[in-house]
Amino acid sequence: MAAVAETPNAEVSAEVKEAEKVEDVVESVADKNGDVKKEDPEAPAAEEYSKQERAIIRQVEYYFGDANLHRDKFLSEQISKNEGGWVPLSVLVTFKRLASLTTDFDEIVNALNKSDEGLVEISEDKQSLRRHTERPVPEHNEERRKEIQERTVYAKGFPLDAQMTEILDFVSAYEKVVNVTMRKHYDKPTKSYKFKGSIFVTFEKKEQAKEFFEKEKIVYKERELLRKWQIEYLKEKQEEYQKKNEKRKNKKEPKPEPEIELPKNAIVVFEGAPDTVTREEIREAFEKVKDFDIAYIEFNKGDTKGSVRLTEADAAEKYIAKVDDAKLKFNDEVSLTLRKATEDEEKEFLDKAIEFMKKRRDFTRGKNNKRFGRKRHGGNDNRNNNKKQRSE
Repeated sequence: MAAVAETPNAEVSAEVKEAEKVEDVVESVADKNGDVKKEDPEAPAAEEYSKQERAIIRQVEYYFGDANLHRDKFLSEQISKNEGGWVPLSVLVTFKRLASLTTDFDEIVNALNKSDEGLVEISEDKQSLRRHTERPVPEHNEERRKEIQERTVYAKGFPLDAQMTEILDFVSAYEKVVNVTMRKHYDKPTKSYKFKGSIFVTFEKKEQAKEFFEKEKIVYKERELLRKWQIEYLKEKQEEYQKKNEKRKNKKEPKPEPEIELPKNAIVVFEGAPDTVTREEIREAFEKVKDFDIAYIEFNKGDTKGSVRLTEADAAEKYIAKVDDAKLKFNDEVSLTLRKATEDEEKEFLDKAIEFMKKRRDFTRGKNNKRFGRKRHGGNDNRNNNKKQRSE
């Protein structure tokens, strides 16, 4: 028999939240200890239970079942504070789901007397209930959590307006369902919890879960259900969450600036320049050799030595090879002596160039941000001025 959970949690809800990291709410149904055993010839026939009685039995047995007691703080407190673990029916009928069925003590007791599960005991005065002393609640540790997962199946494809009682009637056809978790999410527009169209079904034994999982086809109201083992489903959701989290993290973190790389073996060192020559005149002299583009000239007026960086890698030797005796004619009287930069000279030149380019890039970015900021501020000032003019 199955029972509807009073609270929006279930034995597996913690694992679901851990995997999905969402505000998921679940509604549970359990027949943990209540289904009539078909192989027992002494068990009452199904017809002896009315629909109301079956609902009462499954609900009360859910309250005292394994799936609920390990996390139901209020009920656990009631059990511990009363001698012998008895819980007054006057307390139980305040629980929403049982109260929606009945608050009549006699009706509850009469229904429980028809259950063959032996999970719940009735006091002699018929005013209190307790979990049978020979049925202790299993310790809810990591080993048990994994064991429960191994006999739990994820099923998806139910209509979003499906009700718990309908799903319960559907899964009750399978041996032996002990817990059903109706998965829900919080809908912000309506400020309510809505069914996601999927459930977790926990069976008493792994073999029963396997039979349900391996069926060729399971259809609910002309809808074929997608099934996965809960362990596999939670693993997939965890991986999805990690990917989303990494994506979100990457969006927040600023992308590193691309490294500036300059061509190697492209620096020509010149000597013998007149102390009155300008950088522009040096450029004109170097540009007389065709098929080479000049990227940068390191030279200050008054110096006699400088460097020219060409745009293409390995261009220094090629450039010098085109000049007779490595002498670049500057004017009728002066020729510049050319050579390829040494490894140390090249490193020093490129390091300085890269540092300069980074500073210029940062300066340009800061200047643009400042300019746009002034523009927005100016716009606000104009609007304020316009408002002031209208008010005057």
